[in-house]
Order: sequence, then structure tokens, then C-alpha cells
Amino acid sequence: MLRKAVLTVSITLMCLSGFAQMSINDYKYILVPKQFEFSKSADEYQLSSLTNFLFNKYGYQSYLIDEDLPEDLKNDRCLALMVDVSNDKSGIFKTKIEIALKDCFDNEVMVSRVGESRLKKFDKAYNEALRDAFETFKNVNYNYSPKSEVNATTVEKQEPQSNDKKESEVKQPDEVVETINEAGGNAQLYYAQAVKDGYQLVDSEPKIIMLLINTGAKDVFMVKNKNAIVYKENNQWVYYENTNGDITKYTMNIKF
Repeated sequence: MLRKAVLTVSITLMCLSGFAQMSINDYKYILVPKQFEFSKSADEYQLSSLTNFLFNKYGYQSYLIDEDLPEDLKNDRCLALMVDVSNDKSGIFKTKIEIALKDCFDNEVMVSRVGESRLKKFDKAYNEALRDAFETFKNVNYNYSPKSEVNATTVEKQEPQSNDKKESEVKQPDEVVETINEAGGNAQLYYAQAVKDGYQLVDSEPKIIMLLINTGAKDVFMVKNKNAIVYKENNQWVYYENTNGDITKYTMNIKF
């Protein structure tokens, strides 16, 4: 007896399964912070501006984090890779720059070669070293293609029948339906207390609610032990969690 069910679903699968399976082509945007951890001020030596300019020049869709962002990126920061520029390998005679691209859970997806400069003036040295490091991204054949995206897919199911067809034939993938649960916002006030590598959020008791871990981007934190981030958008703190395609997103009232 044949039983047939036709399901129309819109599926967007997000890959969070580990570094080895990540590719820069899985991400639609690049987000550049206004200030890197080693910088003393916003856009020092024009590093953020130049980084954003070069990514766009070489065919990526890059934005400074405080720009007016596309709607889909506003709703899902995990569409973007965050830029982290470091100078940890610099020495007395050389300025060295390394560029890392990280997903919204702080996993490294791609790291550049170490760009170098022997120039003595810091502004020119950082400019030259950054451009040198960008040779990595200049030579990448970047082409955005989501990991798995199926729209309006018809899936046919039927009862097992006689072995007329071999089981080795391609099977339909399990349906994964992404749902977004948007709460109206959390009016409760939480206090951010500085701890190693980030902040702990406590309520008025005080009870620890969650731990926020620093990322390379300003106003973007990972949530410890969860597939979640907390970030600032339009002067509001937003909690964003993805659990097997089930997205939870709401605003939070946080006092730093």
C-alpha cells in the first residue's frame, strides 16, 4: 500500500560542525571591527578602513561593523566572517601582520600568511604588512555558495515495497526546518562583570546567568557552552542562538 506525503519546506543549513569542514565560500559577508585588540584607538593607522577596502577590492562583500548592514546580515550575524588582525609576531626590526577570519562562534576558518614590513614609520609599516598579508585572500577563488540550501523542495515518502529498486539508490536527506523564535526582548537588567577572557552576566541576586567570551570583534561575544553569540545592534544587545536549525533571538538589557 502506497502512502505518499508531499512536504514543501524552506531549508537553510548552517555548518557548525568543526574547522575541517569550513570553507570561506560558505560565508556571504566579511565584518571588520573598528578597532583591533592591539590598537590603541579606533581605526589606528587606518587598519580597519584599509582591511575593509582590500576585502571589497578582491571580490568579497565586506562591511565595517558600524556600517548600515544588509537586512539578512542584521538578522543573522553567522552569515559573516569576523576579521581579526594581530601583530603578535612583530619584532624589533619587522612589523608583522596576520589576518584571521572567524565564524560567529570564534572558530578560525582561514588565516593569512604573515605580512611583513621593515619600514620604520608605524603607519607605513602597518599598511605595507597588511597588504602583504592580503596576498592570501587576493589569490583565493572566492565564490559564495551556502553549505546546503534547499528552497521549496518536494520530498516524497512511501512505504517499503518489494526490492525492485536497489537500496544503494540516492536517499532523500532528512528534512531540517529552520525556525526563528523572536521574543519581544528581555526587560530584566543584567550586570556584566569582567572576568578572564570576557564577562559574566549576573542578575540582581546576584546569580550568574551566562559567560560572555571575547572575540576579535568589538561588541561581539560568544556564549560559553552554547552555540550562541551576544552582539550589539542599533544600540541594543542581542542574544542569538542556533540549535540544530532552531534559531532563538531576543534583545537583552545589559549594563557594562
